[in-house]
Amino acid sequence: MNNKNFAGFSLIEVMITTLLFSIIMLGFINYQQALLNKHRYFANNLRANKIAFQLLDSYPYTSHKIIPSGWQYKITSKIYNTECKMVEITVSTPSKQVIKQQRFFCDLH
Repeated sequence: MNNKNFAGFSLIEVMITTLLFSIIMLGFINYQQALLNKHRYFANNLRANKIAFQLLDSYPYTSHKIIPSGWQYKITSKIYNTECKMVEITVSTPSKQVIKQQRFFCDLH
């Protein structure tokens, strides 16, 4: 009558399962962090392109309200011929991303 069958897991099995679960969860957390970093990178890239196009659209009148704090921009122009010049806008984000956009401006009289 003392014949008892015990069912369950041993301590070693529980510890191995907990270790595997922890390793898998760390992998998911690192993956989530990488996705978040890429999202920030592409969001800043898209915003910098939008700002560069806004600056080109408002050229030669630049508005400092377009540029967020911590961001920088530079406008350069090169003479193409007697009637046209190439204007290049360089926008730098706080995370050191650099976006360049350029456009021809021609005075046709």
